[in-house]
Amino acid sequence: MTKISIKLLLFVFIFSPVSLYAQSLQIKVTSVHDGDTLNAIGVADSQKYKVRLMGVDTPEVDFYKNTQGAVALKARDVLRSLIPEGSIVTLSDDSQVDKHGRVLGRLIKDGLDVNKEMLKQGWGVIYFIYPFEKRIASDYSQAAKEAFDNKRGIFSNQYRGTEIPYQFRLRVRDQVGRNPVGDLELKKVVSPDDVEKIPVWKRVFFPDYELAYKNGYN
Repeated sequence: MTKISIKLLLFVFIFSPVSLYAQSLQIKVTSVHDGDTLNAIGVADSQKYKVRLMGVDTPEVDFYKNTQGAVALKARDVLRSLIPEGSIVTLSDDSQVDKHGRVLGRLIKDGLDVNKEMLKQGWGVIYFIYPFEKRIASDYSQAAKEAFDNKRGIFSNQYRGTEIPYQFRLRVRDQVGRNPVGDLELKKVVSPDDVEKIPVWKRVFFPDYELAYKNGYN
């Protein structure tokens, strides 16, 4: 796909809900809302951006006036420590614009993949909805499994029982999951009702079963 500027992407998005790819972009962090969302301005264009970490879902600080409490604040503070206010970070060239108009991307700071680091430390779970880059999803899955196996972050004894963020959001809004769930390793797909059959570090989501089947899931 042709790479275009994020600035143009945001303009295009007004007229189209489809996520598109963008060129890498340097941004300056202005604030961190929670463990996977921040505000920034472009270094070159001074444009304001709301950025969501691609492939990462962390506990909610404030979702429709509901919070996941101390664990959400801890995840936020860890991200703040990795990219303090004023930090210059690079948005990867596979960044997209999501359905909410946010830039969805990987953050690179001094060679560190910040998204992957949040998963490696255990402060979130992987969260990919097709389309996604298989190599990156697999890499992030391994980081999340390492955190799970070593009881880090939300998987630690201190925060045992932390509700998976996307399940928390569904419960708060009195909704049920609608996306088929794929096992990234076994290439199997199950209904949203059977999400617990797939380990949390291997879950990926599809808009519908047809797309899952076309991508080798069965």
